Amino acid sequence: MKAIFENGMFKPCEPIRLEEHTEIEVTIPATAPSDADDPPGWKTTEALIGFIDDAPADTAEHHDDAYLGARR
Repeated sequence: MKAIFENGMFKPCEPIRLEEHTEIEVTIPATAPSDADDPPGWKTTEALIGFIDDAPADTAEHHDDAYLGARR
C-alpha cells in the first residue's frame, strides 16, 4: 500500500478496509541521497570514470562517432 505523509499523518493513496484503531506496521524504504550536496552530479560522474574496462583509450575523444553514429 502506498501513502502520502502530510501534516504529520500518513494518508493512504487508495481506500483501505481496516477497523478503527487497528495497529499496523509501516516500513519506510531508504531514500536515495539528495543531490543538494552535489548539484551538478560530479560525484556520480567521477564514480563512472573507467567503469568499462575494455573501452578504447580514445573513447572520450571520439564520443560522437562511437555513440551517436558520427551524426554531426
